[in-house]
Amino acid sequence: MDLVEVKNLIFKPGMELKVNGVFNDNPERNSINVAHTYEDIALHVDIRFNSGNDKRLLITNSKASGKWQEELKDPRFPFTAGQAFQVSIVFNFDTFDIYLPDGQVVHFPNRLGDQEYKYIFFVGDATVKTINVDVSDKPTKR
Repeated sequence: MDLVEVKNLIFKPGMELKVNGVFNDNPERNSINVAHTYEDIALHVDIRFNSGNDKRLLITNSKASGKWQEELKDPRFPFTAGQAFQVSIVFNFDTFDIYLPDGQVVHFPNRLGDQEYKYIFFVGDATVKTINVDVSDKPTKR
């Protein structure tokens, strides 16, 4: 599994992280992570094609002091092996809104509660083509 890291990139409320990539032909999983460190992850978006007992599931979670929290499983899965994808994450003050390729939105709480994250990393069976962080044109709330 490949690892791509982006450090010292400020991601705070009102901003949007856009990730464009291409999945490998036979992927198991791929994750997008918004964090302070590998031990403190505010948002873990895990796209599971075929990983253990999980087949075609979208998992969201967080990690605090090295311990995974309760994962949320979402059956929406608008991803295709070998194909390009775009996922956008809008950072609200208390939630992350994850925009899927088909336009659906998954909401995940900002469990760590911080208002700035500087470490974005990707792990898995995809090639990241572009990463963009900018002020969001999507609605945000306080």
